[in-house]
Amino acid sequence: MKRILLFIIILYSSSEAQTFLDSVNFFNTGNLSNILLTRFEKQLNTYYLNSGINYAGTYGRISLGLYENYHSTFIRTDDKNIRDEHSLLLNTGYQVDSAVNLKLSLSNIILSDNRKIEINQASVSSFLLLGRVTPVEKLAITPFAGYTNNRQKLENDYGSVYGIGGALDRLDFSDLSLSSELLFRNEDISPRKNFNRLFNVSALNSFSRDVANNLNLRFSESRKDFYYDADSLTSAAFNIKNNIQSRTERSYTLQDYLVYNNFLDMFSLDVTGRVLWRNIDRNTRYKLYVAPGAAVFDTDIDELRMEFESGLSILSDIHRSSLRVLVWQKDERHLTEMNPDAPVSQFEQRSEAEKRKNNVSTRASLLLASDINLSSKDKVILSLLHNKLRYDTPSDENFDDRDELLSIARIRYSRLLNPFFEFFTALEGTYSHIVYVFSEQSSNNYINRILKLNSGGSYRGKNFVSTNSFEVSANYTVYDFEDINPNYRSFSFRQFTASDSSLLSLGRNYLISFNGYLKYSEQGDLKWKSFSTRPNRYLEEFYAEPRLIYRMQVFNISAGFRFFSLKTYLYDNNVRKLNTRYFSAGPVTEVIMTINRRMNTRLYGWYEFITLEDKQKKEQINVNLEVEWNF
Repeated sequence: MKRILLFIIILYSSSEAQTFLDSVNFFNTGNLSNILLTRFEKQLNTYYLNSGINYAGTYGRISLGLYENYHSTFIRTDDKNIRDEHSLLLNTGYQVDSAVNLKLSLSNIILSDNRKIEINQASVSSFLLLGRVTPVEKLAITPFAGYTNNRQKLENDYGSVYGIGGALDRLDFSDLSLSSELLFRNEDISPRKNFNRLFNVSALNSFSRDVANNLNLRFSESRKDFYYDADSLTSAAFNIKNNIQSRTERSYTLQDYLVYNNFLDMFSLDVTGRVLWRNIDRNTRYKLYVAPGAAVFDTDIDELRMEFESGLSILSDIHRSSLRVLVWQKDERHLTEMNPDAPVSQFEQRSEAEKRKNNVSTRASLLLASDINLSSKDKVILSLLHNKLRYDTPSDENFDDRDELLSIARIRYSRLLNPFFEFFTALEGTYSHIVYVFSEQSSNNYINRILKLNSGGSYRGKNFVSTNSFEVSANYTVYDFEDINPNYRSFSFRQFTASDSSLLSLGRNYLISFNGYLKYSEQGDLKWKSFSTRPNRYLEEFYAEPRLIYRMQVFNISAGFRFFSLKTYLYDNNVRKLNTRYFSAGPVTEVIMTINRRMNTRLYGWYEFITLEDKQKKEQINVNLEVEWNF
């Protein structure tokens, strides 16, 4: 079910237009909870620190808001990679009267990375003066203006920020309700220029309590200018160190959503149709025709996508079921803009390279999920996903045309044997097939089959709680033309896993906990026609962590040992021989403090004594500290 839900989220989120989080939303910070959070983690050679605070309060007519977040990652290697990110937003407001609210906002964002990447040092600092005016009920207008400093590639740009936002919240006309959102924002930071445009309007028509139709029209446009290293010829010709690339994205979305609930007292139906057109312009500020490459020509991307989605839900006393269908088609075109100063031969070469990226893709998905209560003690959960993708490229120079098929089916049965023990078993199968149309890529064609069988139980008694599961899985990947291409070889991967999580109460304040698992895995070459395998690698993995826990009013203190072992074997003439060995053992402790459900502190750490296959030994400490205060 988790995999199917994740797939639904990915499909849905990919169809949504970009959401702007901008100055219009500054007045909503009062709805956020007040929290102080700090987290430090050290594992192996990686150190991670995250610290932040969020506060919003109102004192009479004065409001205060603070948001701060700091991330730091340090990887201790020969190069010592360090990456820091910091965000700060501070605002204060004054309620002049019921219709006018003034606010001053200060913000600062910093990125620092010692790696030699394109943008490893950047910062944005700004202050804004905003005013929120509510001339009539449900209508809010927010003009704003300010000043900003934008630093990128060691270039500091200063300039003004100004614009206006507006929101109309559910203006009702009989059975029709209108909502709208508007944003106009400019950043003039010469020689760069950034802007955002947004217009969104929705019309909700409620025919009855159970039948409604929502029509939505959305337009958005944004431009961002970026610095990047200029080549030597361009740098000398224009006396610059960094060139500028502009990325402007425009999108138009028309969507109609119809919902019909409770027809025939057990069915609910929703239907969505969506059309989205998007255009992306990439323009380079300084160009030389004598310097061939990407900087000579500007490019455009046009994308047209049409979607249809429908879902049917059934709800009765014994089961809940839903069936969902999604079909969409996307047409993507890459264009090259002619540079009059560049030779025609270079333009044709670049144009052909961009045309090779053109594609038309069609996806169809079917999703089924059902919970069936066979009795008061027996329950069946069924889920099914079937997805097909067809990817076509018009260019004769592109051989990526392919068909992809993915099917996942899962059934789980559980029975409550008595008030203390529940038994469950589950079977899951996955089938995926990728077929490249042209022979140039057909060596990548393969079929993947995965089969999992899981069984176990859960016991909940007065002094003892335990969950155990046993799973066997088999993964078979078969290449269509492995006889022709020796670099592709069909393989199998089979695994057995046994896991246990138990908690035993020794009285009012003491408990014993145990968490652990055991895994046996085997990988080998596969002959699918004869369904025979030749193993070439075997793994044994063991993990156990028993602990003694002492509970007080605000403290949970535990201590124990942590064991981890990993052995890998290779086969020589079908004889399994030890190849590598990793063993780790050491004390582990955890301290949890909770005060009035507002202050939560957790310290978890363990000390490892590590033994490697060559009997080399080393020691290392791992720490995880979390502090959370909801004030």
